[in-house]
Amino acid sequence: MIIMGVDEAIKKLEVSNEGLEVIIGNLDEQLADIRSDPRLEGLVDDLENLFYAYLKTWIKSNSEIIDILKREKE
Repeated sequence: MIIMGVDEAIKKLEVSNEGLEVIIGNLDEQLADIRSDPRLEGLVDDLENLFYAYLKTWIKSNSEIIDILKREKE
């Protein structure tokens, strides 16, 4: 029963990573409205870099947990 829980956790983390990759791929598009506001000129690039770094860190953390769970399952 424990292995089933581990398998489910791994799958959920993998699905999460896939979703995060989609968000990263569309980040520029998602920030387009903000980018078009002249009052926020210069800020959007910083926001994009911050979001990108945050999402990549989240993916890396998920991946590390996946690796740990897979090793523990063996």
